[in-house]
Amino acid sequence: MPQVAFECRSLGFPCEWALKGSSTNEVLDRVREHARCAHNMPEVPSDLLPKIQAAIHPA
Repeated sequence: MPQVAFECRSLGFPCEWALKGSSTNEVLDRVREHARCAHNMPEVPSDLLPKIQAAIHPA
């Protein structure tokens, strides 16, 4: 199964966190957890979600 990837710095954050996952939904769940823990975002802002989705790419 093809993997997908995401890099936090792709959104302009000074952050080197990156991950690969088996699906976009898996990556989104992990990005939400990272945003909460590392960037003090209890929830991903609704205007940021489309940018996150656009930044997820084939690994």
